[in-house]
Amino acid sequence: MQKFLLNFAVFALALSTVFLTSCGGDEDPIGGTDDLPPLVRFETEAGFLNGDADVIVGESFSVRVNLQTGDAQLKTITVAQDGSTSPLSGRLAIVKPDGGSDTNNPLLILAAAKDGGTYDFTISPDGTEEVGTVRAYTFTVEDDNGLMDAISLNITSVAPPGTPLDMTLSGVLLNQAGPADTGGLNLEDGVGSGSADPDSEIRDLGIDCTIDQEVSENWRAQFGTINDAVMVKVDKSQVENFDFDNIDTKEAILAAFDSANALDDGVSTNPNCDETVVTDVSGDLAVDDVFVVFANDTYYMLRVDEVNFIHTPDVPIGERNSDNIVFSIKY
Repeated sequence: MQKFLLNFAVFALALSTVFLTSCGGDEDPIGGTDDLPPLVRFETEAGFLNGDADVIVGESFSVRVNLQTGDAQLKTITVAQDGSTSPLSGRLAIVKPDGGSDTNNPLLILAAAKDGGTYDFTISPDGTEEVGTVRAYTFTVEDDNGLMDAISLNITSVAPPGTPLDMTLSGVLLNQAGPADTGGLNLEDGVGSGSADPDSEIRDLGIDCTIDQEVSENWRAQFGTINDAVMVKVDKSQVENFDFDNIDTKEAILAAFDSANALDDGVSTNPNCDETVVTDVSGDLAVDDVFVVFANDTYYMLRVDEVNFIHTPDVPIGERNSDNIVFSIKY
């Protein structure tokens, strides 16, 4: 009898174990599923940043970003500057894995790219950067399950390489046919002088003596060099992204000089049609013309800001020639 009861107990325990196992087999694990999130990382390629970096003020930078899936397909990628997408409006250029371009931020990931791919991001400056400005750029990928991954880098704005300029100033060159001590310009201090002043580098070419000043304006509105100075005219098409306002190193002025066009010599004429040889004559001027003068071991860059014709026949001849050229000067 005891043997029968023992066998029955063993049988009942085995049956209970089978029952509990079959009933619990379809239950989710405690704590839910552990889905893998997506992955974003910078790629190391020439021309692309892959970590914190210094960028010259006013220049763009690019990064190459690779996206990989976790347990779900990719949904979007977002770029933020200091935690916000707003500052990047109009400054973001994107090349997608299929070679197409886009500017949307966030960028919706579609088609084959939902399974991963590589994106190129180029961020342009906004014009408010100064030397020492530090900004954080974050790239965040999100998948269809709402899981995310992010990577970031800090960009520090730095001054361009090269030797800083000594001076930025303005100067006015008067008609050489005017009163005494006019017609020359000292580029070092922007002070006008006589057309034969030994401390000046450029002089005005005076008037066209064949035109009666009593009838019409006869100022030639040209200038050239004196005292062994050498002048060339900048060919802006030969200098990449040339902008006089952005010239801030001596090396930039030298580069402009080296690619500039040589000028021919000419003559200055006075009211009696007496001629004086002048080297490196500018020719006819237009506002925004740019020249570089080399003198006294210094390269001076000049921009023509104004060309002012002042015809005043009612003023005595010896006083009337106040025509002038206004320059911005850098060296």
